[in-house]
Amino acid sequence: MKGNTNGYPVNTPTSAGFALVGISGIGKSSSLMRILQMYPQVILHRKYKGQDMPAPYQIVWLKMDCPHDGSIRGLCLNFLLAVDSLVGTKYYKKNTTKTTDELLPIMAQAAAVHCLGVLVIDEIQNLQEAKDDRAAQMLNFFVQLVNTIGLPVILVGTYKVLPALNGEFRNARRNSGQGDATWHHFQKDEEWEWLLQGLWKYQWTDKKAELTPEFIDIMFEESQGISDIAIKLFMLTQWRALDKEIGHIAPELIRSVARDRFTLIKPALEALRSGKKNQIQKFADIYDSVSVDDYFNRIDAEKRKAARLEVIKTELGYDLQEQTVSEINVWLIEAGIGEAIALKAAQAVVQKHLHEMDTIDLHKEALKIALQEQNNTSSTNKFIQRSKSKVKSKPTEPNDLRVIVSQGKKQKLAAYDALKVAGYIKDPMEFIG
Repeated sequence: MKGNTNGYPVNTPTSAGFALVGISGIGKSSSLMRILQMYPQVILHRKYKGQDMPAPYQIVWLKMDCPHDGSIRGLCLNFLLAVDSLVGTKYYKKNTTKTTDELLPIMAQAAAVHCLGVLVIDEIQNLQEAKDDRAAQMLNFFVQLVNTIGLPVILVGTYKVLPALNGEFRNARRNSGQGDATWHHFQKDEEWEWLLQGLWKYQWTDKKAELTPEFIDIMFEESQGISDIAIKLFMLTQWRALDKEIGHIAPELIRSVARDRFTLIKPALEALRSGKKNQIQKFADIYDSVSVDDYFNRIDAEKRKAARLEVIKTELGYDLQEQTVSEINVWLIEAGIGEAIALKAAQAVVQKHLHEMDTIDLHKEALKIALQEQNNTSSTNKFIQRSKSKVKSKPTEPNDLRVIVSQGKKQKLAAYDALKVAGYIKDPMEFIG
């Protein structure tokens, strides 16, 4: 902490940017999402030291993709839209006509107002498609976020982004002591064997094949240590075994599937076998063209989901629905939602979307329900309070002047006469005498 010219302490941002670079399909995005999902994405802060918070919603983390054309304006608008969807603001609607230069400070302000904990920009290699010097401008903006408001920015991309990262962004992070992480494909070692051992548990054929050294070698040779390709190869091999009514998978079947299904990525795999980074960089994204739609379309989606849920229940030994409700309920409470509303929202979202848990973020859906219920409850309470304040209390004490006047009306006496009879008004003549 440093002091300014007036002697007051000034907080110096200590966060830093970070870049995660690696070949496509190695698990960069998936690993980051698993880490991020350990934390609630939004936390509600109602009060601080007895005072209402002006901006009660804190965004813990936000992950988004870099636009396919590397557009800074598109990135800013996507950011504002994501913030709106999380906390119910209207940044996007108010700023759709703004220019890029106007959007950048608005994006920084939104991040500061909601105390954004970390910003993850995936597919950052799309910056290479940006026109003019837009790539450098965007990277410099990320440095500004790091240096001015202390917002950690994590960039995730393939080797294609390396030329862009060799500029100001990398230098700024190096000065702060943070480095970059480059994820290469697996090597054929003990770590690769552990990955396959975990994968080998998910066999759908009647007979389970043992993980032998031959399987280990063939899986590595055909996937070159890329986890995503290895998983797809293992899955497609089993689909073929089921289609052909083959009792179990075999090394020859794996080779056959790789030969038939991975023709488009063969150049990329050959580049990996060569070990030359400049060759790998050319084919960093090709593997995404592997399609399994023709297999999935042949099986009814609902039956697959139901079967998978039953397998999970059997293997894990607990009620998946009850466990999911409990986990989401705890997560909502930690995010600042009241216990009653949290449980109600968790039960509602699990009952409606449990069979879609592979495609829908149940935590986010539950938070939406909870926030809506919370707002409705707050509005109802305010209405009740206003209604109570409008109800006038009726006098009941016999000596109350209002009671005396009311009773006089029933006897057809004017208010003056009723008060006079009760002794509250004296005859003027008594004072004269």
